[in-house]
Amino acid sequence: MHIESSPQILSSLEGLESRRKRLLKLGKAMMEAYEGAMYPVDLFALGAIKRTISTIAGFKLLVESLNMVCMRTILRTQIDTALRFYSVFIVDDPHSYSLKILSGKQINHMKDSSGKQMRDAYLVEKLTEEYPWISTVYKNLSGYIHLSDNHIFSQVQKVDDGTRSIEFAIQEKDTKFPEFSWVEVIDCFNETIDIFMKYLEGWIFTKDNPELIAKIKKEKDGEQMH
Repeated sequence: MHIESSPQILSSLEGLESRRKRLLKLGKAMMEAYEGAMYPVDLFALGAIKRTISTIAGFKLLVESLNMVCMRTILRTQIDTALRFYSVFIVDDPHSYSLKILSGKQINHMKDSSGKQMRDAYLVEKLTEEYPWISTVYKNLSGYIHLSDNHIFSQVQKVDDGTRSIEFAIQEKDTKFPEFSWVEVIDCFNETIDIFMKYLEGWIFTKDNPELIAKIKKEKDGEQMH
């Protein structure tokens, strides 16, 4: 299969590039928000932006080289970025939390505002409430992080029940996948970036409107007391 001959794949890749440009604009907007003040969450966000920009670059190269196995591995990595930045929004003190991360403390050793330990499975469960596909995709892709049956069966090209034979292909390129499989993985990668950018936009708004956020929080706390 040639990437250049597939309008659907090229369209999905264009969507990836447009997200890269938007992400850089969001990074600039974050740094300029609230007269350029800097907070711990900003540093955490910058790390997530850098990681996403890097994974986008690597992901595009993998598409061009028809490396489906590593594409799925990097997709899993990008989901991890979205999950971990999302965690900022479910803790009591986002800045203190971000400082702990910057000091090297693991997220799965910390708790959210409800007292739940933020293991990956818990973050997946929470984000799945808003994005139902996350849980299934995360579970399926986890097999690409560790050596598993996914890697074993990815090299199988043909199974002949009649002769009870199996044909293997040990090569860099994954040529057995149909066009829709490539489009599906690229589109999923794009959607995962969208999740991250949604929460990044949420942080930018929060940073740039502290008085409004404080007012909303006060009103919400007042309603809960009654």
